[in-house]
Amino acid sequence: MYQRIVVKLGTSVLTGGTPHFDKPHMVELVRQSAVLHGLGKEIIICTSGAIAAGRERLNYPNWPATVT
Repeated sequence: MYQRIVVKLGTSVLTGGTPHFDKPHMVELVRQSAVLHGLGKEIIICTSGAIAAGRERLNYPNWPATVT
């Protein structure tokens, strides 16, 4: 039986479809990951939503029109 689980989190998962990081949703994902880890599973989390998470942290309310 496999013991490793890879979870890919995209922008819509990290933001809940809003312009903001969805902290309650992320808390629930972490809780579920912790339960699986407690059952002996290896959890690997990767994200394509890192830009969306960083955008809020840097206080950019919207996607920039250009990148320079």
